[in-house]
Formats: sequence, C-alpha cells, structure tokens
Amino acid sequence: MNCTRRSFFGAAGAVAAGLAFNETAALSAQETPAAREPKFELGVASYSFRNFNVDQLINWCKKAEIKKVTLKEMHLSLKSTDEECAAMAKKFKDAGLEIYSCGVVYMSKQEDVDNAFRYAKALGCVSIVGVPDWSLLPYAEQKVKETGILLAIHNHGPEDKRYPTAQSVWERVKDLDPGVGIALDTGHAIRAGEDPIKAIREYHDRIFDFHVKDMTEWKPSGHGVICGHGSMDLLGLMRVLIEVGYDRVCPFEYEIDANDPFPGFMESLGYVRGLLAAIKAGV
Repeated sequence: MNCTRRSFFGAAGAVAAGLAFNETAALSAQETPAAREPKFELGVASYSFRNFNVDQLINWCKKAEIKKVTLKEMHLSLKSTDEECAAMAKKFKDAGLEIYSCGVVYMSKQEDVDNAFRYAKALGCVSIVGVPDWSLLPYAEQKVKETGILLAIHNHGPEDKRYPTAQSVWERVKDLDPGVGIALDTGHAIRAGEDPIKAIREYHDRIFDFHVKDMTEWKPSGHGVICGHGSMDLLGLMRVLIEVGYDRVCPFEYEIDANDPFPGFMESLGYVRGLLAAIKAGV
C-alpha cells in the first residue's frame, strides 16, 4: 500500500481519537506489536551535512537522537593516518555515537581498495559503502575475507554504467564471498526504474547498508525531497524491512538543502519514525 502524508496522518488521527480497531482481537500471534518492532536502527550518512564540520555533525546527530553514522571523506580524509582515524572514532564514541561505516568510497585501482580497508579498520567500521571497478572485485573479496569488514556496493542510478541498480550489484556479487553485498540507495534505485521494496525481498541477505530518501518521481530526472513529499512508498519500505527481519542500519542520506539541511532532515526523520510507530501500533 502506498502511503501518502494525508492518508498516514489521517489514520494516525483516527487512532488518537480512539477509533482504531481492537488490536488484541484483530491480530494473529505473528502480528503482535513485538513482531512489528524493527530490528534495524536509523542512522545518517554524513554526506547529508557535507558543508558543515565534524563538531556540527556530531551536535546535530545528538539533537536528532541518531547514534549510527556513515562517515564521508569530507569529514575525514581518506588520506588520514591510522592515528587520525582512531582519534576521530574516539571523538564520536565520547559523544555517544558510532562510526559504523564509511563511504561512499570509490576504488579504481588496487591501492584504493587497500586504503579503503585500512581506513575502515582504523575507524572501527563494520562495513564500507564502496564502488570498486569490476576488475577489482576479486581483490576486494580477498580483503573482505582478510579483515572481516563487509563491502556494500552502492548503486548510483541510471547514469552509473557499472552499478545502476541493486540487481546490477547482485549480478556481480552473487557468486562472491557473502561478505560482499549491496548498499541499497533507494532514491537512485527508483530513478533507474527499480522497485526498492522488491529488491529488499530478493536480496535482503546481501544488503548491508542503505540510503533512505524520498524522490519526486520514478524517472531519471527525479530528485530528492523531504521524506513524505515524494513518490517513494516509505511505509511499504519500512514494512518490508521489518518483514524480512533486516537487522542492520538504515541511514538517511539527505542530499538537498546542502547549506541548511537540518530542518528537512529532521522532518524526514520524524516522518519515518512516525511510520514505524504507526506500524507497531497496527495502523
């Protein structure tokens, strides 16, 4: 079911007015509130705040009560030493946050792969959101096996001839080590004509990271908007993540309003949190 802002808030209002059905009687054991509780955690890609420094990024994450961060290189250069990476990880940890992932990291030669895994290890990352050239996939697979760090390959829409969709990533990684998988950018997926909900159903075992966003339309010309203002079925997206038991991080990548992103980011975050609350309540 595609949920518009009007229909969602209408349903939520009905619950608030006491007009909702009796959940206990209506729901099966599989549909209890506990079964509708997400196993995943919402996070943020630091690219959302690319025009702001690390201290501002940390401050906004704390205000938003977001603890999981994918760190982009404008907030810590890929050329940083291991000591600089460790200091940055400590800075986030001291603020109650975790750099669980880094990227998007582009890899066009073997040295790029080596450096990406060095950088991620020094930061204490669980995964890398990366874009390795096809020829580098066997070497990247080797680094995954050596380090235990997951490689989540990012789909970048119809302009990307290597990885436009989650399916295109899957076709390249399906026979590789299970630690090589997908970073599903939902916005770029629909720009390339791919249904991200279907992609989650088909590839969820190999989806290691996310970019949650909303888009104006399902066309290459589509562009980002505040969540709930576009054409993305965010209710369906949250439902399927819960259904398949997705238990990693779903970070927002808020690409618009680069010089003033926090209001729109917070509205997007609040909207998705509202959807999750409604799902749990049985709305």
